[in-house]
Amino acid sequence: MYSEIIICLKDNADEIFEKQVKMLKERNHSQVLHMGPKEAADYIKICSSDILFISDDEDMLSKAKEIGLATNNPATMRESYMKAMEMLKTIGMNGGQKW
Repeated sequence: MYSEIIICLKDNADEIFEKQVKMLKERNHSQVLHMGPKEAADYIKICSSDILFISDDEDMLSKAKEIGLATNNPATMRESYMKAMEMLKTIGMNGGQKW
């Protein structure tokens, strides 16, 4: 469980990313905080260890990992989402239960 989901993006988020964040927020009963790079860099130094840090900046992700935080990036999240949707389509086409 994550108490907070910290989002620090250089690029704009797309609809798929926003849906994934919403699902994570609901599943973990987390607070979502959007931060700029400077604010996020300062925050991750003092935050609790039960947060999820999401960023499209590899340097920021590395710093968060070094501190011991759970991390993810939007590209990986999108890829996972697309694979899951493809699996659901395959199940539906093979006579399985449709969602």
